[in-house]
Amino acid sequence: MATIPARGGGASAGGWLKIAGVNCPGGTVTSKVYADPPNNTVLQSATVTELAIEIEVKAAYPIVKIGNTSYTLVQSVDGGHYAGALAHTILGSGGVVVVAQTPDGAPGASDLVTLDYSAAPTILTLAFIGGYPGVQTELKAGDTFQLQGTTNKPADAIQILDYEACAASVETFIAGTAFTVTGTIADRGNVVLARPARCRARDAITAAYGGTRDTNQGGGGIDGQHVVNCNNLHPSVALGAIVYPVGQGALKGAEQATVQNTVLDFDTISYSSPNGDLSILSPTIYGSPKPATRVAGNYNVTVPNFRITAVRAANAATTVGQTIVRIAHVAASVAVGEPYARLRSGGNDGTAAQDYPIYVNSDQELYEAPSLDHQAGAGAWQGGGFTGGPSLWSRLLRVHDNDPKGAFGWSNLSAKNLAGILTTTITGDATYTLGGFVPRSLTFPAFSQSTTLNVAVVDYSKLSAGIFTATNQPAVRHTPQGDQGDAANEYTILSPLGTNPQTLWWNDVFAAGANSSGTAQITLVQEAV
Repeated sequence: MATIPARGGGASAGGWLKIAGVNCPGGTVTSKVYADPPNNTVLQSATVTELAIEIEVKAAYPIVKIGNTSYTLVQSVDGGHYAGALAHTILGSGGVVVVAQTPDGAPGASDLVTLDYSAAPTILTLAFIGGYPGVQTELKAGDTFQLQGTTNKPADAIQILDYEACAASVETFIAGTAFTVTGTIADRGNVVLARPARCRARDAITAAYGGTRDTNQGGGGIDGQHVVNCNNLHPSVALGAIVYPVGQGALKGAEQATVQNTVLDFDTISYSSPNGDLSILSPTIYGSPKPATRVAGNYNVTVPNFRITAVRAANAATTVGQTIVRIAHVAASVAVGEPYARLRSGGNDGTAAQDYPIYVNSDQELYEAPSLDHQAGAGAWQGGGFTGGPSLWSRLLRVHDNDPKGAFGWSNLSAKNLAGILTTTITGDATYTLGGFVPRSLTFPAFSQSTTLNVAVVDYSKLSAGIFTATNQPAVRHTPQGDQGDAANEYTILSPLGTNPQTLWWNDVFAAGANSSGTAQITLVQEAV
Protein backbone atom coordinates (compact mmCIF):
# COMPACT_ATOMS: atom_id res chain seq x y z
CA MET A 1 0.00 0.00 0.00
CA ALA A 2 1.34 3.42 -0.92
CA THR A 3 2.17 5.99 1.73
CA ILE A 4 -0.71 8.37 2.40
CA PRO A 5 0.38 11.96 3.04
CA ALA A 6 -1.00 13.61 6.16
CA ARG A 7 -4.24 15.49 5.75
CA GLY A 8 -4.40 19.25 6.33
CA GLY A 9 -1.70 21.90 5.82
CA GLY A 10 1.11 19.39 5.64
CA ALA A 11 -0.37 17.40 2.76
CA SER A 12 1.82 17.05 -0.35
CA ALA A 13 0.92 18.48 -3.74
CA GLY A 14 -0.12 14.94 -4.70
CA GLY A 15 -2.93 15.00 -2.13
CA TRP A 16 -3.97 11.79 -0.43
CA LEU A 17 -5.92 8.64 -1.36
CA LYS A 18 -6.93 5.47 0.43
CA ILE A 19 -8.81 2.28 -0.46
CA ALA A 20 -11.40 1.91 2.29
CA GLY A 21 -13.05 -1.35 1.23
CA VAL A 22 -14.09 -3.81 -1.48
CA ASN A 23 -17.60 -4.99 -2.37
CA CYS A 24 -18.49 -8.11 -4.31
CA PRO A 25 -22.02 -7.82 -5.74
CA GLY A 26 -23.53 -11.29 -6.08
CA GLY A 27 -20.71 -12.83 -4.03
CA THR A 28 -18.84 -12.41 -0.78
CA VAL A 29 -15.72 -10.67 0.52
CA THR A 30 -13.73 -12.42 3.25
CA SER A 31 -10.26 -12.43 4.83
CA LYS A 32 -10.07 -8.64 5.02
CA VAL A 33 -6.77 -7.24 6.31
CA TYR A 34 -6.49 -3.55 7.27
CA ALA A 35 -3.42 -1.36 7.71
CA ASP A 36 -4.79 0.50 10.71
CA PRO A 37 -6.53 -1.76 13.26
CA PRO A 38 -8.72 -1.16 15.14
CA ASN A 39 -10.01 1.75 13.02
CA ASN A 40 -10.09 -0.43 9.86
CA THR A 41 -10.29 2.42 7.37
CA VAL A 42 -7.44 1.39 4.99
CA LEU A 43 -7.85 -2.00 3.33
CA GLN A 44 -4.71 -3.95 2.39
CA SER A 45 -6.03 -7.29 1.13
CA ALA A 46 -9.14 -9.45 0.86
CA THR A 47 -10.57 -12.55 -0.80
CA VAL A 48 -13.41 -12.14 -3.33
CA THR A 49 -15.63 -14.72 -4.98
CA GLU A 50 -16.56 -12.71 -8.09
CA LEU A 51 -14.45 -11.04 -10.77
CA ALA A 52 -16.75 -8.03 -10.99
CA ILE A 53 -16.10 -5.95 -7.87
CA GLU A 54 -16.45 -2.44 -6.46
CA ILE A 55 -13.54 -0.63 -4.79
CA GLU A 56 -14.43 1.98 -2.17
CA VAL A 57 -12.09 4.98 -2.41
CA LYS A 58 -11.62 8.25 -0.52
CA ALA A 59 -9.29 10.94 -1.87
CA ALA A 60 -8.31 14.59 -1.67
CA TYR A 61 -9.17 15.12 -5.37
CA PRO A 62 -12.29 14.14 -7.36
CA ILE A 63 -10.59 12.32 -10.29
CA VAL A 64 -8.97 8.90 -9.76
CA LYS A 65 -7.80 6.15 -12.11
CA ILE A 66 -7.44 2.38 -12.20
CA GLY A 67 -5.11 1.80 -15.10
CA ASN A 68 -6.43 3.95 -17.95
CA THR A 69 -9.98 4.11 -16.62
CA SER A 70 -10.98 7.38 -14.94
CA TYR A 71 -13.60 7.74 -12.23
CA THR A 72 -15.18 10.84 -10.73
CA LEU A 73 -15.74 10.81 -6.99
CA VAL A 74 -18.47 12.70 -5.13
CA GLN A 75 -17.63 15.42 -2.63
CA SER A 76 -18.47 14.61 0.98
CA VAL A 77 -21.11 16.55 2.85
CA ASP A 78 -18.53 18.40 4.91
CA GLY A 79 -16.51 19.16 1.79
CA GLY A 80 -13.33 17.68 3.25
CA HIS A 81 -12.79 14.87 0.73
CA TYR A 82 -14.21 12.94 -2.22
CA ALA A 83 -15.54 9.37 -2.17
CA GLY A 84 -17.03 6.71 -4.42
CA ALA A 85 -17.34 2.99 -5.29
CA LEU A 86 -15.39 2.15 -8.42
CA ALA A 87 -16.78 -0.65 -10.59
CA HIS A 88 -13.91 -2.80 -11.76
CA THR A 89 -13.41 -6.28 -13.18
CA ILE A 90 -10.33 -8.23 -12.13
CA LEU A 91 -8.77 -11.01 -14.20
CA GLY A 92 -7.90 -13.11 -11.18
CA SER A 93 -5.83 -12.83 -8.04
CA GLY A 94 -3.45 -9.87 -7.80
CA GLY A 95 -3.10 -6.22 -6.85
CA VAL A 96 -5.28 -3.30 -7.87
CA VAL A 97 -3.79 0.21 -7.78
CA VAL A 98 -5.91 3.35 -7.57
CA VAL A 99 -4.17 6.65 -8.42
CA ALA A 100 -5.44 10.16 -7.67
CA GLN A 101 -5.18 12.84 -10.38
CA THR A 102 -4.05 16.32 -9.23
CA PRO A 103 -5.81 19.46 -10.44
CA ASP A 104 -3.13 19.97 -13.07
CA GLY A 105 -3.69 16.45 -14.45
CA ALA A 106 -0.56 14.87 -13.04
CA PRO A 107 -0.60 11.54 -11.09
CA GLY A 108 -1.00 12.10 -7.36
CA ALA A 109 -1.23 9.87 -4.30
CA SER A 110 -2.06 6.17 -4.83
CA ASP A 111 -3.08 3.09 -2.89
CA LEU A 112 -2.86 -0.66 -3.52
CA VAL A 113 -5.13 -3.51 -2.45
CA THR A 114 -4.24 -7.16 -3.02
CA LEU A 115 -7.20 -9.38 -3.97
CA ASP A 116 -7.32 -13.16 -3.88
CA TYR A 117 -9.97 -14.52 -6.25
CA SER A 118 -11.65 -17.69 -4.97
CA ALA A 119 -14.64 -18.73 -7.07
CA ALA A 120 -17.68 -20.14 -5.25
CA PRO A 121 -18.34 -23.86 -5.78
CA THR A 122 -20.15 -25.10 -8.85
CA ILE A 123 -22.61 -27.99 -8.62
CA LEU A 124 -21.46 -30.55 -11.20
CA THR A 125 -24.26 -33.12 -10.75
CA LEU A 126 -27.67 -32.95 -9.08
CA ALA A 127 -30.53 -35.45 -8.96
CA PHE A 128 -33.44 -36.70 -6.87
CA ILE A 129 -32.73 -40.04 -5.21
CA GLY A 130 -34.39 -42.50 -2.84
CA GLY A 131 -37.83 -42.73 -4.39
CA TYR A 132 -41.26 -41.53 -3.26
CA PRO A 133 -42.42 -41.97 0.36
CA GLY A 134 -44.15 -45.30 0.93
CA VAL A 135 -46.33 -46.28 -2.03
CA GLN A 136 -46.94 -42.70 -3.18
CA THR A 137 -46.68 -41.73 -6.84
CA GLU A 138 -47.17 -38.00 -6.14
CA LEU A 139 -45.91 -35.52 -3.59
CA LYS A 140 -47.86 -33.03 -1.47
CA ALA A 141 -46.66 -30.00 0.46
CA GLY A 142 -44.53 -31.04 3.42
CA ASP A 143 -43.37 -34.35 1.94
CA THR A 144 -39.60 -34.81 1.68
CA PHE A 145 -37.34 -36.13 -1.07
CA GLN A 146 -33.58 -36.60 -1.08
CA LEU A 147 -31.25 -34.74 -3.42
CA GLN A 148 -27.74 -35.93 -4.24
CA GLY A 149 -24.91 -34.25 -6.10
CA THR A 150 -21.27 -33.27 -6.44
CA THR A 151 -19.33 -29.98 -6.51
CA ASN A 152 -16.03 -28.88 -8.08
CA LYS A 153 -14.62 -27.78 -4.69
CA PRO A 154 -15.50 -28.40 -1.04
CA ALA A 155 -18.90 -27.09 0.04
CA ASP A 156 -20.49 -27.24 3.48
CA ALA A 157 -24.10 -26.41 2.61
CA ILE A 158 -26.65 -26.63 -0.16
CA GLN A 159 -29.27 -23.94 -0.54
CA ILE A 160 -32.47 -25.41 -1.96
CA LEU A 161 -34.31 -22.57 -3.61
CA ASP A 162 -38.05 -21.89 -3.45
CA TYR A 163 -38.54 -23.14 -6.97
CA GLU A 164 -40.79 -25.69 -8.66
CA ALA A 165 -40.75 -28.90 -6.56
CA CYS A 166 -39.16 -27.63 -3.35
CA ALA A 167 -39.62 -24.98 -0.69
CA ALA A 168 -36.63 -22.90 0.40
CA SER A 169 -34.16 -24.35 2.89
CA VAL A 170 -30.44 -24.53 3.66
CA GLU A 171 -29.07 -28.00 4.37
CA THR A 172 -25.62 -28.15 6.02
CA PHE A 173 -23.14 -31.04 6.13
CA ILE A 174 -19.46 -31.85 6.64
CA ALA A 175 -17.42 -30.06 3.99
CA GLY A 176 -16.71 -32.09 0.89
CA THR A 177 -17.34 -32.41 -2.82
CA ALA A 178 -20.25 -34.87 -2.55
CA PHE A 179 -23.53 -34.29 -0.73
CA THR A 180 -26.89 -35.82 0.02
CA VAL A 181 -29.54 -33.47 1.42
CA THR A 182 -33.28 -33.56 2.03
CA GLY A 183 -35.66 -31.17 0.31
CA THR A 184 -39.17 -30.30 1.47
CA ILE A 185 -41.91 -30.30 -1.16
CA ALA A 186 -43.76 -27.00 -1.70
CA ASP A 187 -47.43 -26.38 -2.40
CA ARG A 188 -47.61 -25.82 -6.14
CA GLY A 189 -51.31 -26.41 -6.63
CA ASN A 190 -53.80 -29.23 -7.00
CA VAL A 191 -52.89 -30.46 -10.50
CA VAL A 192 -50.21 -33.11 -10.97
CA LEU A 193 -47.10 -31.77 -12.70
CA ALA A 194 -43.55 -33.09 -13.00
CA ARG A 195 -41.24 -30.51 -11.41
CA PRO A 196 -37.46 -30.18 -10.90
CA ALA A 197 -35.55 -28.75 -7.92
CA ARG A 198 -32.99 -25.92 -8.00
CA CYS A 199 -29.92 -25.70 -5.72
CA ARG A 200 -26.64 -23.88 -5.19
CA ALA A 201 -23.58 -24.79 -3.09
CA ARG A 202 -21.85 -22.79 -0.33
CA ASP A 203 -18.06 -22.52 -0.22
CA ALA A 204 -16.69 -24.22 2.88
CA ILE A 205 -14.11 -21.44 3.42
CA THR A 206 -15.57 -18.19 2.11
CA ALA A 207 -19.26 -19.06 2.70
CA ALA A 208 -19.98 -17.76 -0.82
CA TYR A 209 -22.72 -19.38 -2.87
CA GLY A 210 -22.06 -20.42 -6.42
CA GLY A 211 -24.44 -20.53 -9.36
CA THR A 212 -27.63 -22.57 -9.42
CA ARG A 213 -28.25 -25.95 -11.00
CA ASP A 214 -31.55 -27.73 -11.66
CA THR A 215 -32.12 -31.44 -11.30
CA ASN A 216 -33.31 -31.55 -14.93
CA GLN A 217 -30.47 -29.45 -16.32
CA GLY A 218 -29.94 -30.45 -19.90
CA GLY A 219 -33.55 -31.59 -20.31
CA GLY A 220 -33.72 -34.82 -18.31
CA GLY A 221 -37.23 -36.05 -17.58
CA ILE A 222 -36.85 -39.27 -15.61
CA ASP A 223 -39.39 -39.43 -12.76
CA GLY A 224 -37.74 -39.61 -9.35
CA GLN A 225 -34.37 -38.53 -10.78
CA HIS A 226 -34.73 -35.37 -12.82
CA VAL A 227 -38.26 -34.44 -11.80
CA VAL A 228 -40.91 -35.51 -9.29
CA ASN A 229 -44.70 -35.44 -9.58
CA CYS A 230 -46.13 -32.68 -7.38
CA ASN A 231 -49.83 -32.52 -6.57
CA ASN A 232 -51.19 -30.98 -3.38
CA LEU A 233 -54.74 -32.18 -3.99
CA HIS A 234 -56.37 -33.26 -0.71
CA PRO A 235 -59.70 -34.94 -0.13
CA SER A 236 -62.48 -32.51 0.76
CA VAL A 237 -64.76 -33.29 3.70
CA ALA A 238 -67.93 -31.29 4.34
CA LEU A 239 -70.30 -32.12 7.19
CA GLY A 240 -73.91 -31.04 6.99
CA ALA A 241 -77.19 -31.34 8.83
CA ILE A 242 -77.73 -33.90 11.60
CA VAL A 243 -81.22 -35.37 11.81
CA TYR A 244 -82.38 -36.59 15.24
CA PRO A 245 -85.55 -38.46 16.22
CA VAL A 246 -88.67 -36.33 15.79
CA GLY A 247 -89.04 -33.68 18.47
CA GLN A 248 -85.43 -34.00 19.65
CA GLY A 249 -82.07 -32.30 19.22
CA ALA A 250 -79.93 -35.02 20.81
CA LEU A 251 -79.82 -38.77 21.45
CA LYS A 252 -80.62 -40.87 24.49
CA GLY A 253 -80.65 -44.62 25.03
CA ALA A 254 -79.89 -46.47 21.81
CA GLU A 255 -81.40 -43.82 19.54
CA GLN A 256 -79.98 -43.12 16.10
CA ALA A 257 -79.20 -39.93 14.20
CA THR A 258 -78.09 -39.47 10.59
CA VAL A 259 -75.28 -37.16 9.51
CA GLN A 260 -75.15 -35.52 6.09
CA ASN A 261 -71.62 -35.50 4.65
CA THR A 262 -69.94 -34.89 1.31
CA VAL A 263 -66.46 -36.32 0.66
CA LEU A 264 -64.57 -35.87 -2.63
CA ASP A 265 -61.16 -36.82 -4.10
CA PHE A 266 -60.50 -39.76 -1.79
CA ASP A 267 -59.55 -43.41 -2.14
CA THR A 268 -60.19 -44.67 1.39
CA ILE A 269 -62.50 -43.41 4.11
CA SER A 270 -63.05 -44.11 7.78
CA TYR A 271 -65.90 -43.02 10.05
CA SER A 272 -65.18 -43.11 13.77
CA SER A 273 -66.31 -41.80 17.16
CA PRO A 274 -63.15 -40.56 18.91
CA ASN A 275 -64.68 -40.57 22.40
CA GLY A 276 -66.76 -43.73 21.96
CA ASP A 277 -70.19 -42.02 22.11
CA LEU A 278 -71.39 -43.54 18.86
CA SER A 279 -71.54 -46.69 16.80
CA ILE A 280 -71.36 -45.85 13.10
CA LEU A 281 -72.81 -48.17 10.48
CA SER A 282 -70.34 -49.47 7.83
CA PRO A 283 -67.47 -47.29 9.01
CA THR A 284 -65.23 -47.85 5.94
CA ILE A 285 -67.90 -47.29 3.30
CA TYR A 286 -68.85 -43.81 2.16
CA GLY A 287 -72.47 -42.93 2.67
CA SER A 288 -74.64 -39.88 3.18
CA PRO A 289 -76.58 -39.51 5.35
CA LYS A 290 -74.56 -41.73 7.67
CA PRO A 291 -76.40 -43.45 10.57
CA ALA A 292 -74.85 -43.10 14.03
CA THR A 293 -76.25 -44.80 17.15
CA ARG A 294 -75.61 -43.71 20.73
CA VAL A 295 -73.76 -46.37 22.74
CA ALA A 296 -72.22 -44.32 25.56
CA GLY A 297 -72.06 -40.90 27.16
CA ASN A 298 -74.59 -39.04 29.29
CA TYR A 299 -74.32 -35.49 28.00
CA ASN A 300 -72.23 -34.02 25.19
CA VAL A 301 -72.92 -30.89 23.18
CA THR A 302 -69.34 -29.55 22.89
CA VAL A 303 -66.88 -32.38 22.17
CA PRO A 304 -66.66 -33.71 18.57
CA ASN A 305 -67.68 -37.36 18.53
CA PHE A 306 -68.27 -38.03 14.83
CA ARG A 307 -65.14 -38.04 12.67
CA ILE A 308 -64.42 -38.66 8.99
CA THR A 309 -60.89 -39.45 7.83
CA ALA A 310 -60.41 -39.45 4.05
CA VAL A 311 -57.16 -40.41 2.30
CA ARG A 312 -56.02 -39.85 -1.28
CA ALA A 313 -53.61 -42.70 -2.07
CA ALA A 314 -51.42 -41.08 -4.77
CA ASN A 315 -49.97 -38.44 -2.44
CA ALA A 316 -51.13 -39.84 0.92
CA ALA A 317 -53.01 -36.59 1.52
CA THR A 318 -55.35 -36.92 4.49
CA THR A 319 -58.29 -34.72 5.40
CA VAL A 320 -60.16 -35.01 8.69
CA GLY A 321 -63.61 -33.55 9.33
CA GLN A 322 -65.60 -33.84 12.53
CA THR A 323 -68.80 -32.71 14.15
CA ILE A 324 -70.89 -33.24 17.28
CA VAL A 325 -73.80 -35.63 17.41
CA ARG A 326 -75.36 -34.34 20.60
CA ILE A 327 -76.03 -36.68 23.51
CA ALA A 328 -78.53 -35.96 26.32
CA HIS A 329 -79.08 -39.31 27.99
CA VAL A 330 -79.94 -37.96 31.46
CA ALA A 331 -82.42 -35.38 32.68
CA ALA A 332 -81.28 -31.82 33.19
CA SER A 333 -80.84 -30.29 36.62
CA VAL A 334 -82.85 -27.07 36.71
CA ALA A 335 -82.78 -24.25 39.26
CA VAL A 336 -85.00 -21.17 39.54
CA GLY A 337 -83.52 -17.86 40.64
CA GLU A 338 -84.56 -14.28 41.36
CA PRO A 339 -82.43 -11.12 41.14
CA TYR A 340 -82.99 -10.11 44.81
CA ALA A 341 -83.71 -11.81 48.11
CA ARG A 342 -87.02 -9.90 48.24
CA LEU A 343 -88.94 -8.51 45.29
CA ARG A 344 -90.21 -5.04 46.15
CA SER A 345 -93.58 -3.87 44.93
CA GLY A 346 -94.94 -0.71 43.33
CA GLY A 347 -98.09 0.46 41.60
CA ASN A 348 -99.83 2.58 44.25
CA ASP A 349 -99.19 6.11 45.56
CA GLY A 350 -97.99 7.27 42.15
CA THR A 351 -95.44 4.48 41.65
CA ALA A 352 -95.22 1.84 38.91
CA ALA A 353 -95.59 -1.89 39.43
CA GLN A 354 -92.15 -3.54 39.40
CA ASP A 355 -91.00 -6.13 36.83
CA TYR A 356 -88.29 -8.63 37.79
CA PRO A 357 -86.55 -11.25 35.62
CA ILE A 358 -87.07 -14.76 36.94
CA TYR A 359 -84.37 -17.15 35.77
CA VAL A 360 -84.62 -20.82 34.88
CA ASN A 361 -81.04 -22.10 34.78
CA SER A 362 -80.38 -25.58 33.40
CA ASP A 363 -77.13 -27.54 33.43
CA GLN A 364 -78.05 -28.72 29.92
CA GLU A 365 -79.29 -27.04 26.79
CA LEU A 366 -83.07 -27.27 26.59
CA TYR A 367 -84.94 -28.26 23.46
CA GLU A 368 -87.56 -25.57 23.98
CA ALA A 369 -88.48 -22.83 26.42
CA PRO A 370 -89.39 -24.17 29.88
CA SER A 371 -92.63 -23.41 31.70
CA LEU A 372 -93.10 -22.52 35.38
CA ASP A 373 -95.97 -21.36 37.59
CA HIS A 374 -95.85 -18.86 40.43
CA GLN A 375 -98.21 -18.93 43.40
CA ALA A 376 -101.60 -17.56 42.42
CA GLY A 377 -101.96 -13.87 43.24
CA ALA A 378 -98.31 -13.45 44.24
CA GLY A 379 -97.10 -11.63 41.14
CA ALA A 380 -98.14 -11.80 37.51
CA TRP A 381 -96.18 -13.18 34.54
CA GLN A 382 -95.50 -10.78 31.68
CA GLY A 383 -95.15 -11.80 28.04
CA GLY A 384 -95.97 -15.11 26.42
CA GLY A 385 -93.36 -17.29 28.10
CA PHE A 386 -89.70 -17.74 28.95
CA THR A 387 -87.12 -16.48 26.44
CA GLY A 388 -83.37 -16.84 26.00
CA GLY A 389 -81.71 -20.20 26.07
CA PRO A 390 -80.32 -22.62 25.36
CA SER A 391 -79.57 -23.20 29.06
CA LEU A 392 -80.46 -19.88 30.74
CA TRP A 393 -84.02 -18.61 30.31
CA SER A 394 -85.91 -15.70 31.81
CA ARG A 395 -89.39 -14.21 32.15
CA LEU A 396 -90.61 -11.05 33.85
CA LEU A 397 -92.72 -11.28 37.00
CA ARG A 398 -94.68 -8.13 37.80
CA VAL A 399 -95.07 -7.33 41.51
CA HIS A 400 -97.83 -4.88 42.59
CA ASP A 401 -98.36 -3.12 45.89
CA ASN A 402 -101.69 -4.97 46.16
CA ASP A 403 -99.99 -8.38 46.00
CA PRO A 404 -99.54 -10.16 49.34
CA LYS A 405 -96.15 -10.08 51.05
CA GLY A 406 -94.30 -13.16 52.16
CA ALA A 407 -92.63 -16.35 50.88
CA PHE A 408 -94.29 -18.22 48.03
CA GLY A 409 -93.49 -21.29 45.98
CA TRP A 410 -92.66 -21.96 42.34
CA SER A 411 -94.50 -24.94 40.89
CA ASN A 412 -95.25 -27.00 37.78
CA LEU A 413 -91.77 -26.76 36.27
CA SER A 414 -91.53 -28.38 32.84
CA ALA A 415 -88.06 -28.36 31.20
CA LYS A 416 -87.33 -30.70 28.30
CA ASN A 417 -83.72 -31.47 27.44
CA LEU A 418 -82.48 -31.97 23.88
CA ALA A 419 -83.38 -35.65 23.91
CA GLY A 420 -86.91 -34.98 25.18
CA ILE A 421 -86.35 -36.01 28.82
CA LEU A 422 -88.52 -33.88 31.13
CA THR A 423 -87.38 -32.26 34.36
CA THR A 424 -90.23 -31.35 36.73
CA THR A 425 -88.37 -30.97 40.02
CA ILE A 426 -86.62 -27.73 40.90
CA THR A 427 -83.05 -28.10 42.16
CA GLY A 428 -82.37 -26.06 45.29
CA ASP A 429 -84.65 -23.35 46.66
CA ALA A 430 -88.10 -23.41 45.06
CA THR A 431 -89.46 -20.32 46.81
CA TYR A 432 -89.48 -16.59 46.20
CA THR A 433 -90.26 -13.68 48.55
CA LEU A 434 -92.36 -10.57 47.97
CA GLY A 435 -91.32 -7.91 50.45
CA GLY A 436 -90.65 -4.20 50.64
CA PHE A 437 -91.79 -1.48 48.27
CA VAL A 438 -90.24 1.21 46.08
CA PRO A 439 -89.97 4.88 47.17
CA ARG A 440 -93.00 7.19 47.03
CA SER A 441 -94.02 10.58 48.50
CA LEU A 442 -97.10 10.93 50.74
CA THR A 443 -99.10 14.12 51.42
CA PHE A 444 -100.64 15.03 54.81
CA PRO A 445 -104.11 16.64 54.85
CA ALA A 446 -104.34 20.08 56.52
CA PHE A 447 -103.59 19.95 60.26
CA SER A 448 -103.48 16.11 60.15
CA GLN A 449 -100.81 13.90 61.67
CA SER A 450 -101.77 10.87 59.55
CA THR A 451 -101.80 9.87 55.90
CA THR A 452 -102.47 6.64 54.04
CA LEU A 453 -99.70 4.35 52.73
CA ASN A 454 -101.27 2.01 50.17
CA VAL A 455 -98.91 -0.92 50.61
CA ALA A 456 -98.10 -3.29 53.43
CA VAL A 457 -95.07 -2.76 55.66
CA VAL A 458 -93.71 -6.11 56.80
CA ASP A 459 -90.28 -5.22 58.23
CA TYR A 460 -90.35 -1.98 60.22
CA SER A 461 -86.53 -1.97 60.53
CA LYS A 462 -86.17 -1.68 56.75
CA LEU A 463 -88.52 1.32 56.54
CA SER A 464 -86.93 4.66 55.61
CA ALA A 465 -87.89 8.07 54.21
CA GLY A 466 -86.32 11.21 52.78
CA ILE A 467 -87.44 14.52 54.36
CA PHE A 468 -90.43 16.31 55.74
CA THR A 469 -91.04 19.14 53.28
CA ALA A 470 -92.66 21.28 55.99
CA THR A 471 -89.40 21.49 57.95
CA ASN A 472 -86.94 20.46 55.23
CA GLN A 473 -85.42 18.06 57.75
CA PRO A 474 -84.60 14.35 57.41
CA ALA A 475 -87.53 12.12 58.27
CA VAL A 476 -86.52 9.80 61.14
CA ARG A 477 -88.22 6.47 61.85
CA HIS A 478 -89.74 6.66 65.36
CA THR A 479 -89.02 4.07 67.99
CA PRO A 480 -90.99 2.19 69.11
CA GLN A 481 -93.20 1.40 66.16
CA GLY A 482 -96.81 2.55 66.64
CA ASP A 483 -96.06 5.06 69.41
CA GLN A 484 -97.83 8.39 68.72
CA GLY A 485 -95.76 10.49 71.10
CA ASP A 486 -94.64 13.96 70.01
CA ALA A 487 -91.20 13.92 68.35
CA ALA A 488 -89.80 16.46 65.92
CA ASN A 489 -89.36 15.19 62.34
CA GLU A 490 -90.22 11.59 63.20
CA TYR A 491 -92.80 9.20 61.81
CA THR A 492 -94.20 5.75 62.54
CA ILE A 493 -96.68 3.15 61.30
CA LEU A 494 -99.90 2.72 63.28
CA SER A 495 -101.57 -0.18 61.48
CA PRO A 496 -100.46 -3.74 62.23
CA LEU A 497 -97.50 -4.82 60.09
CA GLY A 498 -98.52 -6.72 56.96
CA THR A 499 -101.79 -4.85 56.40
CA ASN A 500 -102.62 -2.79 53.32
CA PRO A 501 -103.32 0.10 53.52
CA GLN A 502 -101.19 1.36 56.38
CA THR A 503 -101.56 4.57 58.40
CA LEU A 504 -98.37 6.62 58.53
CA TRP A 505 -98.27 8.85 61.62
CA TRP A 506 -96.41 12.20 61.79
CA ASN A 507 -95.13 12.42 65.34
CA ASP A 508 -94.24 16.13 65.03
CA VAL A 509 -97.32 17.83 66.60
CA PHE A 510 -96.16 21.39 65.96
CA ALA A 511 -95.23 20.83 62.29
CA ALA A 512 -98.47 18.98 61.57
CA GLY A 513 -100.48 21.74 63.18
CA ALA A 514 -98.77 24.32 60.99
CA ASN A 515 -99.75 22.46 57.79
CA SER A 516 -102.74 24.67 57.06
CA SER A 517 -102.46 24.25 53.27
CA GLY A 518 -102.50 20.47 53.31
CA THR A 519 -99.37 20.29 51.10
CA ALA A 520 -96.79 19.00 53.56
CA GLN A 521 -95.18 15.76 52.40
CA ILE A 522 -92.90 13.01 53.58
CA THR A 523 -90.69 11.97 50.66
CA LEU A 524 -89.02 8.72 49.54
CA VAL A 525 -90.95 6.45 51.87
CA GLN A 526 -89.76 2.91 51.11
CA GLU A 527 -89.08 -0.49 52.55
CA ALA A 528 -85.70 -1.77 51.44
CA VAL A 529 -84.89 -5.22 50.12
